[in-house]
Amino acid sequence: MNKGEAEKTGWARHQHFGLRREWLELYLADKKGWPQAGLLGNRQVDALRVWLKTAGLADGSGRPTWLDELFTARGTGSLELWELLWVNVVFNFPTAGWYARLGPGQRTTSELRYLLQAALPLANWTISNAVMELAGLLERTPVGRELGQGEVSGGRPRRLTRRGTAPTDAAIMMAVGRLYLKEQRSCLKWDDDLIWPWTVFGCGREAVLARLFDLQPGSLELNETGVIIRNLDREWWECGSILTTLR
Repeated sequence: MNKGEAEKTGWARHQHFGLRREWLELYLADKKGWPQAGLLGNRQVDALRVWLKTAGLADGSGRPTWLDELFTARGTGSLELWELLWVNVVFNFPTAGWYARLGPGQRTTSELRYLLQAALPLANWTISNAVMELAGLLERTPVGRELGQGEVSGGRPRRLTRRGTAPTDAAIMMAVGRLYLKEQRSCLKWDDDLIWPWTVFGCGREAVLARLFDLQPGSLELNETGVIIRNLDREWWECGSILTTLR
């Protein structure tokens, strides 16, 4: 891991809680009154407020986004929307981005803490909370088992089994868009060590590349060496493009 990545903050930002599906449903049912519903403790309320931003349902000022509107319309039963949420989490939450780079495999929470400690000069409590937040998300939402990003089993330590899964076209497009925003450059080489869509979802590179070449989105120029972002407007990979590719 390079020095710039090691200096990032936000490895543990959710009060040691992972996002839970029932919390998201509570929020969607009453977007203004959910903090006062009495179903969450004070720290859980704070955690969910941050998770809404991490997951891309709220912007930096707390205003609902287009992904919030899609979840409101379709509910939490749509795996395609959870894929988009996972893309946001990987790019917004350094712990998830680091975990995605590890690739498929089976690891305990103890092993993840050891690996993160070896990679970064972080305090022990930060590392412990970071792994707890990630494991909690994977255990309590469809991202872990249904999307193959880390099925949680066992007692203590818990075991995370990441088998990976091929993403939908919408998730592929969104991951490319988020990668562009992260790198802030319009030319990206396939062999660059970046968080590509296949990294986000722990799947085969060739399957994703085949889908990209089949899609041939007008905002991108694809060739054997990489991708060139032709349209720098975020609309091509956000709501407009996503809506047309969702099943």
